[in-house]
Order: sequence, then C-alpha cells, then structure tokens
Amino acid sequence: MKKWLVGLIVVVVVLVALGMAKDVVIRGVVQTMGSQIVGAPIKVGHFSSSIVFQKVHIKRLRLYNPPGYPSEPMLDIPEIRVDADLFSLMKGKLHFPLVIFDLKEVVLIKDRAGELNVNALKVSRQKPEAEKTRSDDKTQKSKSSPMPMRIDVMKLNMERVIFKDYTKGDQPVVQVFELNLKDKIFKDIQSPEQLASVIMINALGPAGLQSAGVYAASTLLGVGFLPAGVAGVLLGKDDAVQEFSQPVEKVFAQAVSLFQETGLLKSKDSAKGIVKGIMDGADVTLVIKKSANGKTEVTASARKLLIPKPDIAGGTLYRLSERVK
Repeated sequence: MKKWLVGLIVVVVVLVALGMAKDVVIRGVVQTMGSQIVGAPIKVGHFSSSIVFQKVHIKRLRLYNPPGYPSEPMLDIPEIRVDADLFSLMKGKLHFPLVIFDLKEVVLIKDRAGELNVNALKVSRQKPEAEKTRSDDKTQKSKSSPMPMRIDVMKLNMERVIFKDYTKGDQPVVQVFELNLKDKIFKDIQSPEQLASVIMINALGPAGLQSAGVYAASTLLGVGFLPAGVAGVLLGKDDAVQEFSQPVEKVFAQAVSLFQETGLLKSKDSAKGIVKGIMDGADVTLVIKKSANGKTEVTASARKLLIPKPDIAGGTLYRLSERVK
C-alpha cells in the first residue's frame, strides 16, 4: 500500500530536482509523467523555483482516484515548500534542509468488493523486481542506483482523513477523522520510502486501517515517528462543527432529507433547529443555527452504545456538505 505514496513522493522530488528549468514546462511534464507512473491523474496548480534563494514552491497538487472509482481527489496537497541545496544537487545528491508538507485531505474509498482505491493505483500493483546480480562495472552500477536523498527537517501538517465504505450498499458509510496535525517535526529522512512511511502512518493510523499495512513500515522509522494515541486519539469527544454559507432553512431541509435517504429520521424540530436520527448505526443529533458571522453553523454529535463516535459525526457533516452546495 505504501508504493503509491512513494510514487507520488518521487514525483515531488522530480519537481524539486528540475528546479533550474522553466517552471511551466516542469509542471506539465510532471503532470504527464507522474500520472503515467502512478496510474491516476495528477494535477499541479502552481510551481515556482528560485535558484538564487534555493527554494521550490508547489501549490494545489492533487492525486485523483484511479479508474473504477469516483473521479475526485484522493490526495489534496494545497502546498509544499522546499529549501533545496543546489550544491549537493550538482554532486548528484538530493539534500533538502527543510520541507514543509501541507496535506489537507486524504480520501480512502473501499468499493463493493472491499478493495481500497490506493491498492488500485499502478504503483501499488507492481511486483518488486528480482534482485539483480552484482556487477563489477562501477559505471553500470552508478546508472542503476537511485540518487541519494536526505531531508534534514520536515514539518508535516494534516487536516483530515475521509473514509468511504461502499461494501454495504450504494450509499457509502462515511467517516471523517479530524487530525488537525500542525507542524509535527521529523528529522533525518533519507529516502522517498521513509518519507512515504511517515505520511502514511500519520494519515491512516487514526482511521484504524492497521490491517491494510499502515504500520508495516514502522521498523524503518522507529518509535519516535509513530503518532501518539493512534486509533484512540479521537475518542475524547463526540461532536464536529461546520459552517455553511446557505441559509438555515435550506441546511435544515437538506439535513432532514439526508436522514430520510441514507439513514433513519427519528425526529425534527424546525423551531429549535434540531434533527435526530440514525446514521451508520449510531445515534446522531444535528443542531442547526445561525452563527454570529451570519452563516449557518451545524454541530453534529454521534454516539453508538454510549461510545462517542466523532468519525461518524464528521462523516454526517461531510455528506451534508455534499448536498448543500
């Protein structure tokens, strides 16, 4: 499962390594080649580099779902900022003193057959090559060896993970895990694989996907790289809050329709702005009101057998946001 993320990281590394070329050309090349390598569309909104200041700036990098899954972003990266060491690049080494990785959203989708979208990517399906025979020819060995890479410090920001499960029917069970990871620091990362492991563990761990191999790479990282609390990090509260620009009446009506069509509507009170029902096996309550800034604020709380379910609360708000546009 880690291979698809490694492929995406290699694409980012290529963006940085080619920083001396024209930015627009690089963006087009990476979108084309990266899509072929990963097996799914990659879009880069903006790319800029400075040889003088040795910096690279990437904005709005999105990896979309592979064929057979909804045509929506699987990985949304608003911004990547890199401090590059140009002199090391001239010596055949990729050295980045600082990398700031802003990851907004990871959308994991399990289809009716139970297959994850990440496993349908081309790089995830590739079988590892057989071990090559050692050669005494140093030139040939040099050509086949990857360029060494080192990141001194990486700051990782993550907002949330969305998990959509279609195994139970046409309407998916949607869970949203609010990570709100801010400036988590990792040091001395020495390969794209290790970088992929860091991102994968911190993004997928709270979603409870250990069975999908989330922690398989932990031996590469050490205890210091693992997220605190892992699967239980969200159990302290049962609610989630989101604002909408649409009026209260419209949001209330869509909330009622949401329970009627994808769950079970138990009660509704338009005067108090409260809608109650069952969603994904949990008791969910939506409190809809006008906020101080004039927008519509919706607070969703969810519990299942008295256990807080913030992921289901967040998933309900996500479904509501898809309807209220």
